[in-house]
This record gives sequence, structure tokens and C-alpha cells, in this order.
Amino acid sequence: MSTAIAKSLEEAIELLRQDPVHPVEAIVGDLRVELRLKAPRSAADLFRELGPWEGESTEELWARLEEERRRGGSGEPPAL
Repeated sequence: MSTAIAKSLEEAIELLRQDPVHPVEAIVGDLRVELRLKAPRSAADLFRELGPWEGESTEELWARLEEERRRGGSGEPPAL
């Protein structure tokens, strides 16, 4: 499929809403720009940005969670 060419940003946005998989070109003044939909970041993206964990081991985290469950903890974790 060829890239659609819109005559305005509004038209380009409408074309992206109709077909978010394919980029759209738009003429804005004397510029020809390409627009594409950028998907929201997933949890995997956020973890990838944070990098490797440098804290407790998996076993230590499981032990902490188990201890808190034994103590009766079941509420939401505190906000950071």
C-alpha cells in the first residue's frame, strides 16, 4: 500500500484514525511531513528502559512477599 498524502494535519490525523498501521504524508505550508501513530508504551517498554534489576534476588522478593502475606498484608502497595 502506498503512503496516503493529506492536504492538512487534520486530514492526516483522520487518515491515521482510519488506518493507524500505515504512515500518512501531509503538506504543511512548504513542508512535506510524514506522520505515523506511535503506540503507547507497554510495561515491557518501561522495564526495558529501566534496565536490569540491581536489588534483591527473585528469591528474596518472593520471601518478602510471603512474609507480608503471613502478617496479613493484602492492601495495595504504597505509591512511589
